[in-house]
Amino acid sequence: MKKVLITGGAGFIGSNLALALIGKNYEVTVLDNLSKQIHGDDPYQSTLYLSIKDKVNFIEGTVTSREDLLKALDGQDAIVHLAAETGTGQSMYEIEKYCNVNIGGTALLLDIITNTRNHNIKKMVVASSRSIYGEGKYQTQSGKIVYPVARKDSDMQKGDFEAKDPETGESVTMLPTDENSKIHPSSIYGISKQNQEQMFLTIGEALGIPAVAFRYQNVYGPGQSLSNPYTGILSIFSTLIKNNKDINIFEDGKETRDFVFIQDVVAATIMGLEKD
Repeated sequence: MKKVLITGGAGFIGSNLALALIGKNYEVTVLDNLSKQIHGDDPYQSTLYLSIKDKVNFIEGTVTSREDLLKALDGQDAIVHLAAETGTGQSMYEIEKYCNVNIGGTALLLDIITNTRNHNIKKMVVASSRSIYGEGKYQTQSGKIVYPVARKDSDMQKGDFEAKDPETGESVTMLPTDENSKIHPSSIYGISKQNQEQMFLTIGEALGIPAVAFRYQNVYGPGQSLSNPYTGILSIFSTLIKNNKDINIFEDGKETRDFVFIQDVVAATIMGLEKD
């Protein structure tokens, strides 16, 4: 298994993964549309694109195009599906775009894998997201496990920003959100990621192709886009600090967020490709 297709392979995670695979003597094909939001006004000069230029078989295209996918899949042994519209907030007003790319593009990819013979796919990996867990896992004072829904505007207007037990309304304590926690996405992005994951695992099982879904947390590290407003809080804060600008802190300043380093994500993803 030496030929790997990475959809979205010119992005932050994809480009780092491509370089790591090349270092392990894989032959890497990248399908990417060089989105302006990620790569800027001149995508051919973006740091992420230049990092893989002339090192991979690069196909500029989109996962919503059957022609592009057929070309990219030709002769591949494995696929890592990273291509997606990202950003939970943005997904709540660009609904059709997110569904067309994330759900429709994934469906088209799996349809081709199922119904054509120009590939020999032995492994499939898809980027899911922690966003499928919604607000996450919490515990009441009595020890009951609960999964809060969105907070009420009326509570936040009073300065109460804590998550609540959806049945009793009492404040709850945050717990680590483990793999078996309730799946209840609270955004179109989260819904689309859950859908991608389920489709990959279902079709993989039906075809006898091992499939792995990684629920990535907020990924950060060198090379992350500092201009994309949906990249994440670390890049936003670091950009403001470097430019001697104020940082906007919302609510009571006690928000927490978990992050995972890019090289840990790359290592895990490669293990997903290589391990049974």
